[in-house]
Amino acid sequence: MEKESYYREKTSRMLSKMYEYTNSIAEKHPGQNRGVAATTAAAMLEVGLERLKEGKVPENSTEGVPYTEDELDHLKELASSASEDSKGKKGSGHFVDKLMERLLRNNIAIDNPDSELLSQRVNDPDRKNRPGLSISVIAGNFKALSGRMTGFFTVQYGLIHIITWRHPSKTLTFLVFYTATCLWPHLVLAYPLLFLLFGIMIPGYIHRHPMQTPELIKVRKRGQSLLEFLSSSDDTSIVDDMVEDRTLRSAENELAPISSRSSDTSSTFTQAPISASALSTSSSDVNDKVKKDEKARYVKSQMKLLMNMRDLQNLTTDLLQGFDAAEVFWYQTAGFKDERLSTFMFYGVIFATSIILFFGSFIPWRLIFIQSGWAIVLVCHPRSKKYLKALSENKKRKAAAKPKIEKEKRDEGGLAAFERNDIIIDDAPEVRICEIFELQVKSLTTNEWSFYCFTSSAFDVKNPTRSAGKKPQGVNHLYKILPPPDWKFDMSYADNWHVDKEPQNFLKERSWDKLNMFVIKEDEDEGWMYDNEDMIGNKDEQFDFRRRRLTRECFRYARPPRKPSHD
Repeated sequence: MEKESYYREKTSRMLSKMYEYTNSIAEKHPGQNRGVAATTAAAMLEVGLERLKEGKVPENSTEGVPYTEDELDHLKELASSASEDSKGKKGSGHFVDKLMERLLRNNIAIDNPDSELLSQRVNDPDRKNRPGLSISVIAGNFKALSGRMTGFFTVQYGLIHIITWRHPSKTLTFLVFYTATCLWPHLVLAYPLLFLLFGIMIPGYIHRHPMQTPELIKVRKRGQSLLEFLSSSDDTSIVDDMVEDRTLRSAENELAPISSRSSDTSSTFTQAPISASALSTSSSDVNDKVKKDEKARYVKSQMKLLMNMRDLQNLTTDLLQGFDAAEVFWYQTAGFKDERLSTFMFYGVIFATSIILFFGSFIPWRLIFIQSGWAIVLVCHPRSKKYLKALSENKKRKAAAKPKIEKEKRDEGGLAAFERNDIIIDDAPEVRICEIFELQVKSLTTNEWSFYCFTSSAFDVKNPTRSAGKKPQGVNHLYKILPPPDWKFDMSYADNWHVDKEPQNFLKERSWDKLNMFVIKEDEDEGWMYDNEDMIGNKDEQFDFRRRRLTRECFRYARPPRKPSHD
């Protein structure tokens, strides 16, 4: 331990001397490349000293450290905040923040008009409480964000298609809705509710409880509809030309070299009038000042880049949190994951939509919006905080006096607090009959039937698989048979299959009795259907088959709720 403390103290002295040296160089050469490099090195050494002295410096020992006791305490706080930041908490001792503070102090003049703005932005307490700049966080946020922007781009291209008449039906529908909104402005409130009903809740319910859709015979399209006539044009929309022209211009601007040195230099001399005494200075002083101003502008642009990257990182984090909240509402709250809550919400949205559509023209919307806007802004006033806190504390005291069951229900918060127990959603499951066929085979050399397989096909004489001399797809045990997707068998044993002992009815239902592919013997009481030898095309076939139909009930309950496409 003594040897370790010796080397630690020796390293601390060496870093302190290097810190003093680089700090002096940064102060002697402000605005120059040497000064910027020294400032960066000093910031790195300062962070290293903080990490080195984290909990390792005695309270009354300052030997070899060029700081006072107050500064050491401050450094300990910075180091502790840095360690908390490394664990995923918010901290303010990030290296990039220290680098920007030193660049601002040593490379940008105090009288610079942007110096105060940058200083306020760097030292903003709300900004310091946010996480520091992290390339891994930025990369992770952009990766997660890119997987969730499908809906945004779908809306973007959908709007372009509407404006450019790619889909005339959608364009005409948009014009109808736009005209109705201009005539009845209160429909602005009804459109989101209609989208919630028909775009989120009803598709979510149909996903969990699929409807039986009959199979319709497709009919060949004849003639040309009016909407297709509107879209049948060899020319493109002017919006398409504008988008293509903007894309080409942006590509040319990216390829063209840009130099702003002359414009920046000219703006330096035109920002403020020059007095007569300033004109008498030597040309070398003017050139030095121009170089320092250019360096200050360069440093300022780099500082803005770092600050914007950090703000962009935190913005993407907030955006992802917003996407998470929206997905919870879309796929869970409104997606019938909790069917009792979603059903109550569905009725509430229908009621609100009906009120807006049928009685909206009699409601004073202007007065409501004016009062609501004023009320929201007044509630956000700092003097309203104490009244809001008093109301919140009073509500907590009343909630604490309530029974435990009501308190747990209140703690659920959100829409769960409005859950109704009188909404019955325990619908009976849908029941269907699942059928398979048990095949048995008999060779011409033997007169005994033997088990072949369980299959979903009757394996008749016209079956393509049989004609090709292949074995049908099937299993050799009943427990290997699985129900169709989203369906379940009953909770009985695996052999709970019922033999159809009246195959005549089955053949009539399928209209197979007219095909004469099967023969049923008169004394048959086990449901076997034999091959009709007269219908066998291949007379060299050496095997005869018989089959019987096995049935079993299967049930379909609600399917799992929908999930986001990126999961």
